[in-house]
Amino acid sequence: MNLNEDNQPIVVAPLENSPAAKAGIKAGDIILAVNGKSTADMSLTEVVINIRGPAGTSVIITTLHAGETSPVDIEVVRAQIDLPSVNWEMKGAVAYISITEFSDTTNDYVNTALESIDKNSTIGIILDLRGNPGGLLSSAVDIASHFIKSGTVITLLDNQGNETSESVKPNGVFTELPMVVLVDENTASSSEILAGALKDHERATIAGVKTFGKGSYNINVPLRDGSDIYLTIGRWQTPNGNLIEGKGIEPQYVLTETGEDLIQWAIDFLTNPASP
Repeated sequence: MNLNEDNQPIVVAPLENSPAAKAGIKAGDIILAVNGKSTADMSLTEVVINIRGPAGTSVIITTLHAGETSPVDIEVVRAQIDLPSVNWEMKGAVAYISITEFSDTTNDYVNTALESIDKNSTIGIILDLRGNPGGLLSSAVDIASHFIKSGTVITLLDNQGNETSESVKPNGVFTELPMVVLVDENTASSSEILAGALKDHERATIAGVKTFGKGSYNINVPLRDGSDIYLTIGRWQTPNGNLIEGKGIEPQYVLTETGEDLIQWAIDFLTNPASP
């Protein structure tokens, strides 16, 4: 979830097979109210807190679907979400790896996938980040380190102009196989950090449409009464110094293909890169 240009909470992409997705929450939905309480004066953190609750209980989320004018009330039955963040398979001689979020286990899944790839017969890797709303920065850095040998992954520029960089941290399997990274308008946050690093290091070809543009760095400051203040303290820059916030990552190949068609495009590209 993020804030749109009107400062309204908007769903970047619900996790696949999550209670929200099953109930009908869609990418691009604006959250207008939670259990009848307007989100107009809520921070993003407050919206999340109001939506969360014990497994088995229900929450009514009033949403405005993209392109529609009338909001709808959607009942979501809360549940503990324990979904693998990585799915992978061989598509002929190409390894296809889909990452749905960046959690504390994502890097382990990616490393296992890379360990399982037959290095002698695999000609390339498709990394699918479409619909990935982000997650842990550390996870994105760890995953970038499987594909980038050295250098900066991301730089934080704070409001004083100071820069703090996160660099490659070798861990597990490293590969130099050719790569295509698939992105869309719902690729956000840590996904954009990874895509931007792979693009700037000329390590992968980015294909799809421009990403969401969520490149702010936020912290929670706890207060004495138990509440928190959610502060934006900086903006993320790609290794080449490009801001992500409000700009996103521009693919080298802007394509209209979606779903399996875009995956097939990537397979064809890796098989014969001279004829995309």
